[in-house]
Amino acid sequence: MDLFEELRRGGVSHMHCGWASFAILSAVTIIEDGEELDGVTDFEKRTVTVSSKLDYTAMRHTLLHEIWHVLLEGMWMHDRSKEYGAMSGIVPICNEDLAENIAKGTLLFRNLNPQLWDILFAPHLT
Repeated sequence: MDLFEELRRGGVSHMHCGWASFAILSAVTIIEDGEELDGVTDFEKRTVTVSSKLDYTAMRHTLLHEIWHVLLEGMWMHDRSKEYGAMSGIVPICNEDLAENIAKGTLLFRNLNPQLWDILFAPHLT
């Protein structure tokens, strides 16, 4: 089953982040600045778009990566290339790198701890 078919079956078309709602979309080709991308978040249109060319695992990773861009935007990290923490002696990191590493870490945690994940995110708790 394709990720977007699964989202449709689950009635999921948007992600809510508190301050906005972003439509979750798919597109065969995503081009930005002349480069083909796996996914993109448009803050003006409030959309998250993932390439339909990807396999399920890559779609899931890309959607999670884009979701983290939205969450980081709400946590003051709106500039994807600015190195936050550089002036304070903290290891500098930009939004793009942070979104990628958090997405990978989230999936790693979920894959290594499925029972813990299921308990932490059980439907009766939300």
